[in-house]
Amino acid sequence: MSKAVKCPVCGQTELVDDGDVCDVCKWFHDRYQEEFPDEEDCENRMSLNQARAAWAAGKQVE
Repeated sequence: MSKAVKCPVCGQTELVDDGDVCDVCKWFHDRYQEEFPDEEDCENRMSLNQARAAWAAGKQVE
Protein backbone atom coordinates (compact mmCIF):
# COMPACT_ATOMS: atom_id res chain seq x y z
CA MET A 1 0.00 0.00 0.00
CA SER A 2 1.30 3.44 -0.91
CA LYS A 3 1.85 6.11 1.69
CA ALA A 4 -0.42 9.16 1.56
CA VAL A 5 1.30 12.46 0.83
CA LYS A 6 0.03 16.02 0.82
CA CYS A 7 -0.58 17.51 -2.61
CA PRO A 8 2.77 18.93 -3.75
CA VAL A 9 1.03 21.99 -5.24
CA CYS A 10 -1.52 23.20 -2.68
CA GLY A 11 -0.74 20.96 0.31
CA GLN A 12 -4.42 20.59 1.15
CA THR A 13 -5.36 17.10 -0.07
CA GLU A 14 -3.84 13.72 0.71
CA LEU A 15 -2.90 11.77 -2.40
CA VAL A 16 -2.01 8.08 -2.26
CA ASP A 17 -1.46 6.67 -5.73
CA ASP A 18 -0.13 7.98 -9.00
CA GLY A 19 -3.16 9.15 -10.91
CA ASP A 20 -4.99 10.56 -7.90
CA VAL A 21 -6.27 14.07 -8.59
CA CYS A 22 -6.29 16.77 -5.93
CA ASP A 23 -9.85 17.87 -5.21
CA VAL A 24 -8.67 21.39 -4.42
CA CYS A 25 -6.18 22.41 -7.13
CA LYS A 26 -6.77 19.57 -9.65
CA TRP A 27 -3.10 18.48 -9.77
CA PHE A 28 -2.72 14.96 -11.21
CA HIS A 29 -0.45 13.09 -8.80
CA ASP A 30 2.65 12.08 -10.77
CA ARG A 31 5.68 10.93 -8.77
CA TYR A 32 7.92 11.47 -11.80
CA GLN A 33 7.11 15.18 -11.73
CA GLU A 34 7.84 15.29 -8.00
CA GLU A 35 11.28 13.85 -8.72
CA PHE A 36 11.82 16.16 -11.71
CA PRO A 37 9.82 19.32 -10.82
CA ASP A 38 10.80 21.24 -13.97
CA GLU A 39 9.49 18.59 -16.40
CA GLU A 40 6.49 19.75 -18.44
CA ASP A 41 3.98 17.86 -20.59
CA CYS A 42 3.84 14.74 -18.47
CA GLU A 43 0.53 13.80 -16.87
CA ASN A 44 0.14 17.52 -16.14
CA ARG A 45 0.76 20.17 -18.79
CA MET A 46 2.61 22.38 -16.32
CA SER A 47 5.75 21.42 -14.48
CA LEU A 48 5.38 21.04 -10.73
CA ASN A 49 7.28 24.29 -10.18
CA GLN A 50 5.04 26.12 -12.67
CA ALA A 51 1.94 24.71 -10.97
CA ARG A 52 3.15 25.83 -7.54
CA ALA A 53 3.78 29.34 -8.87
CA ALA A 54 0.38 29.44 -10.58
CA TRP A 55 -1.39 28.25 -7.41
CA ALA A 56 0.43 30.85 -5.30
CA ALA A 57 -0.64 33.55 -7.78
CA GLY A 58 -4.27 32.41 -7.67
CA LYS A 59 -4.19 31.01 -11.21
CA GLN A 60 -5.51 27.71 -12.52
CA VAL A 61 -3.26 24.65 -12.37
CA GLU A 62 -3.10 22.68 -15.62
